[in-house]
Amino acid sequence: MGRIQSIQSFSTLDGPGTRCVVFFQGCPAACLFCHNPESWAAKGGEEIEPETLLLRLERFRPFLQEPPGLTLSGGEPLYQPAFALALAKLARADGWHVALDTCGWGPTKPFRNLVKNVDLVMFSVKHPIHPEALSKLNPDSVLANWQLLAALETPVWLRYVLIKGWTDPPAALTALGQLAKDLPTLERIEIFPYNSLAESDWQKLQWDSPLFHEGNIIVTEEEVRQAENLVRKSAGLPASLFPS
Repeated sequence: MGRIQSIQSFSTLDGPGTRCVVFFQGCPAACLFCHNPESWAAKGGEEIEPETLLLRLERFRPFLQEPPGLTLSGGEPLYQPAFALALAKLARADGWHVALDTCGWGPTKPFRNLVKNVDLVMFSVKHPIHPEALSKLNPDSVLANWQLLAALETPVWLRYVLIKGWTDPPAALTALGQLAKDLPTLERIEIFPYNSLAESDWQKLQWDSPLFHEGNIIVTEEEVRQAENLVRKSAGLPASLFPS
């Protein structure tokens, strides 16, 4: 049994092609810019068996490209490693392309087991030097899981949210480039601008984040392109890693 917060029946933004997204319930990272804070509580959401969940996902299969895509998101799937692993194995056996969307939280053993049983890892780096400044993540644990990916064959997409004054300093972007350079299975780097729509979700819960009091933290598309160029040039990365 596991707990899910919600299901998105159709997405083109959470991995290649068209996909379903399962948002797992429970996340210990507590990122200050999280767009899904409702998923943090471990005991929230709906309790469900992986077999029942896959049957529900099959309803949406006719509307997806072949092979149909399934992204395990959250929350943090590694917070429920046995449930995530069971769902991934069932879905792949049924012909689904399975992607793991993770922040790299948790012990290396369950992380390794899950990575070996998905088709793609989308690793969201919160900050390449100080993830604890934006979350409750342990820097050593995140780095250990990132480095572990180099010994596995699963393709990786690196994802990064650009927040003015927080994640955009040149030192951070240079460090991000070095992380990317050291990973032979890296296929793609996605840098996204911070989206202020997250604030409304926090307000519904009557929560607050220091980011909401920082003035203008939203970057422009031009600033995103500049960040991409700095990451790419600082580590000598090919332009093909960055989606146009």
